[in-house]
Amino acid sequence: MGASSVSYKCASCGGDLTWNAEKQLFSCEWCGSVFSESEIIGQTGGQAANPVPDAHTSQDMSADDDFSNETNVYTCQSCGAEIFCDRNTAASFCYYCHNPVTLGGRVSGIYRPEKILPFTMSREQAVEAFKAHCKKKLFLPSDFLSAGQMEKLTGLYVPFWVADCDVDASVDAECKKVHTHTHGDTVETITHVYNAERAARMQYKGVPADGARNIEDTLMDAIEPYDYNMLRDFETAYLSGFYCDKYDVDKDEVFSRIKSRINDGIIETLRDDITGYTSVVIRRDNVDFLGVKWHYMMLPVWFLTYKHKGKIYSFAMNGQTGKFAGVYPVSGIKRLIAGLLAGIGAAVIGYGLGGLFL
Repeated sequence: MGASSVSYKCASCGGDLTWNAEKQLFSCEWCGSVFSESEIIGQTGGQAANPVPDAHTSQDMSADDDFSNETNVYTCQSCGAEIFCDRNTAASFCYYCHNPVTLGGRVSGIYRPEKILPFTMSREQAVEAFKAHCKKKLFLPSDFLSAGQMEKLTGLYVPFWVADCDVDASVDAECKKVHTHTHGDTVETITHVYNAERAARMQYKGVPADGARNIEDTLMDAIEPYDYNMLRDFETAYLSGFYCDKYDVDKDEVFSRIKSRINDGIIETLRDDITGYTSVVIRRDNVDFLGVKWHYMMLPVWFLTYKHKGKIYSFAMNGQTGKFAGVYPVSGIKRLIAGLLAGIGAAVIGYGLGGLFL
């Protein structure tokens, strides 16, 4: 089948439509018109209500083929990151390492997500929230919040594997009750030792792990949670104006992370159910996974990188809640100046106090 393309155009003026996070609608930057998903996306899995096809467009295109034909892949020659976006988005730099990226062709339909959670924070809101968060960071480099740096704030849909798990777990604990009695000058301590067992079958829904190797897992974990009630069936139109990372870690590989999170959570839950003792020590625990159902979805992140003295600093903001995470660079000059000022201030105070005793 020949290459096909479908763009989403404003019915009023013909301009390109993009997702408006504040209005939760598709909007036209040219005339200000807004459209709902149902107004621009037909029932055939991604066809626009007023599509602009080329000569080879097929009306019976499958969802996977549609996704493949509407989506471009950009490859960073420096760090190897592969990013996909809608056919109208032009990439100029890699938000991981700041190097230029080049168009690499189409992405296979096997990467088409099941669900997507659209951005609810606009770029302007993200910039303001980021600046407000950084106000108290006194030692940031001078250009950290510059206009040029803020232009690199990127709306990114991050690929996530999300698991629903049925789990059986049990613990065996040694518990102690310690009683102390005083008889005159004698202190008597009596320790009773008990064995406690707890078991439960629990269901965990929506346990996430990102599928992008270039993004730090701890960074993505830190900006959770997301409200899955706002998930929508994936449509390529939501990518308009944003980037979308291509997963390069499959669900089998991330399962160890998800198991670890569930193990820690369920053992802690059973441990918290053992109460009334002076001390509780878990001697044995066992967790069995009875079944796992997987979902592949795109979750929104405002992503920013900053290069300082040869090191890349990465920052992430939840595109739905605004929760922020990252490690800040420190300006050596600002810290030196602050140290000198503190030293001078201490010397002045010391001189003044010394003068009082003359």
